[in-house]
Amino acid sequence: MHRIHQRHLMHPRHLESIGWYFLGRSLLGVVIWLFLVVRIFAQEISEPTFELDVLTLLTKHGCNSGACHGAVAGRGEFYLSLWGSNPKADYDQIVHAFKSRRVRFASPEESLLIAKPSGRIAHEGQERFEPDSPTAETLIRWIAAGAPFGPSLGVEDFQVSAEPIEPSSDRSGYRLRASARLNGSTNLLDVSDRTTWETEPDGDSMGWIQQSPPTLRLLRPGRHWITARFAGQVRSLVLIERYPDSGPVSAGSALDPMSWIDQEVQEGLDRANLKPLAIADDLTWLRRVSLDFVGRIPSLGEIAEFQGLDPSTRKTQTVDRLIRSEAFGTYWAYKLARWVGFRPIASEPEATDAFEQYLRRSAGERRSWKQIAQELVLSTGDSHREGAANFARLASDPRVHAERIGSVFLGIRIGCANCHNHPLDRWTQDDYHGLAAILAGIDRGREVRYSGGGQVTNLRTREAAIPRLPGQEFLSLQSDAKAAQANVERLSAWIFDEQDPRFATMLANRLWGTMMGRGLVDPVDDLRETNPASHPRLLERLAKSLIDADYQPSSILKLIALSQTYARVEVDASVSRLDPSFYAAREPKAMAPEVLYDAIHDALGLSVESRAIGWLDPTTPSESLDVLGRCGRMVGCSPELSRGGATQRSLGQQLHWINGPLVNRAIQSPASFIRQGCGLGASDAEILAMGYLRFFGQPGTQEELRDWGSQIPQQTEEKMAWFEDWAWSMLSSPRFLNH
Repeated sequence: MHRIHQRHLMHPRHLESIGWYFLGRSLLGVVIWLFLVVRIFAQEISEPTFELDVLTLLTKHGCNSGACHGAVAGRGEFYLSLWGSNPKADYDQIVHAFKSRRVRFASPEESLLIAKPSGRIAHEGQERFEPDSPTAETLIRWIAAGAPFGPSLGVEDFQVSAEPIEPSSDRSGYRLRASARLNGSTNLLDVSDRTTWETEPDGDSMGWIQQSPPTLRLLRPGRHWITARFAGQVRSLVLIERYPDSGPVSAGSALDPMSWIDQEVQEGLDRANLKPLAIADDLTWLRRVSLDFVGRIPSLGEIAEFQGLDPSTRKTQTVDRLIRSEAFGTYWAYKLARWVGFRPIASEPEATDAFEQYLRRSAGERRSWKQIAQELVLSTGDSHREGAANFARLASDPRVHAERIGSVFLGIRIGCANCHNHPLDRWTQDDYHGLAAILAGIDRGREVRYSGGGQVTNLRTREAAIPRLPGQEFLSLQSDAKAAQANVERLSAWIFDEQDPRFATMLANRLWGTMMGRGLVDPVDDLRETNPASHPRLLERLAKSLIDADYQPSSILKLIALSQTYARVEVDASVSRLDPSFYAAREPKAMAPEVLYDAIHDALGLSVESRAIGWLDPTTPSESLDVLGRCGRMVGCSPELSRGGATQRSLGQQLHWINGPLVNRAIQSPASFIRQGCGLGASDAEILAMGYLRFFGQPGTQEELRDWGSQIPQQTEEKMAWFEDWAWSMLSSPRFLNH
């Protein structure tokens, strides 16, 4: 072995040379290693993946919307899941279907996936992006890389925000931002450019969005809803563009101090730079609250009694009197029946009668509506004796039952998740069919009971659906009646859980809609992430108040009725174009058909054998109610499901109103106050004055009475006809029909 002399090893210069040699080689290795890592990492970053890059682009350009390939039937034999809800199926359609004809790995730019939407080949959906656009470039790079699926994109969190930018002219602008935390990551990824942004999903666009970079320009003042989609997630933003100065605030009544309801509403008005209209006079309020509490216009005696009360307390006294009245129970039995969709059980009058009596008794006894709802969900037994058990029998199958549960007790439209994931909410097909699977364990014969044999097919998997609480965990399979009962009881506990007050929120919103003509979430059966409440904190407080009052509707109704917000005058020309969700004024609210039928007879002073409001069965034969637009005979409905507004009648209804027997026969009845007054020798002025009180609940002005009085003919035979025509015009006026 070669020996190195000790003298050479210990020489400092020699040691220095050796050190620099090895250090140089080490640094070179580190540099090379870093270069390779950075290069590989850059390649991984730049290489598009299917879910994160391709699918988000298809969503942004509307390729998988319901109007295009996202439709159930697809388009041109190209089927995509709605808004990319099923990435693996979409990948198979794009990359593998029809022998991979939609992608050309040898010439990516000639792929149908690019050539059609870029306009190079005829495309029914027209041009979606330019051939040299960033979208086309990304798709080309993805196909050139072998069209990899890449890692599954699980999103644990998705957040959206809007940052104000310099206003253009007098309109506000916002930079829209979105971030997501993916599975296994602790950091938020900026996905603003990968997010699809929409303004006003209901089609009433009041804003303009530029997708890249995401920028919003508000075009009109008011409340704006912005929807953001990313990787199957959907979120919403609410932005308020202030109105121009609307002048001095209208004075309220000193007898109507602001309640916490009014304070919540006022905050929204302040944000929008709006001033509320004045408080209506007390007699207008009396007519309004009578119709909303008991479904009838006030009688002459009730008007006189109200005017005789202390002005500082008469509203509270009147509300308490109405709540105690028998008419309150009758009217809210009608409301309850419409809410749950009551209709006859086919060929079983005994079951129908038991169901009807259950609803009447429950409302009349002022029972907790939570308890009523729980019984409707859980009740079993002989449906000819157990009235609540018939709620399950209203549904023809588990899917219909699931949709009814969602609408009635949760205020959601889960039926949209039958064929595809809900496009505007978090409900998936697994949620929909899982809920139906729970309810498949109910036998809906005369004897409503639990059974273990029922099942439904999940349209996504084409296999038997697994029972599941919507948005929650899967439940055990329903192998026997005991397991089926346990699952339905779990469902009931979830619906009525007060820690997450779904039911209380839904009911509070419906009650607000009943009183105000529109819900804080509107429509009232469409509670979802992308349809937020106009006043979230107000809805939360109403729900808590309802829980504290043991779910008695009267408690919330009283709070609303005594607020300034409820008592405002109706909209006029100065506010007719304002967003009604701010509640600056009272929106005119039409009477329900049954209420209107009774009001016509009450106004004319006619007594009827039975009031229409007491007919819970919507199939009770009545041509007049059908013409007035009552709920269909085959399905239940609620007047609060549609947006509030003034009476709108079809041509057929208008012709019936003009020529039909409903109004004309009542006016010409010998018992009407007009014929009675003329027969007893009442003066023209007395008949006019009584008419105003009967029709509108308050005296006519001197000018109104003078104008009408000057038109009355002097001949007796002509005078009767004139008064009947006058009564018809009063009954036809918006002032009578709305409240």
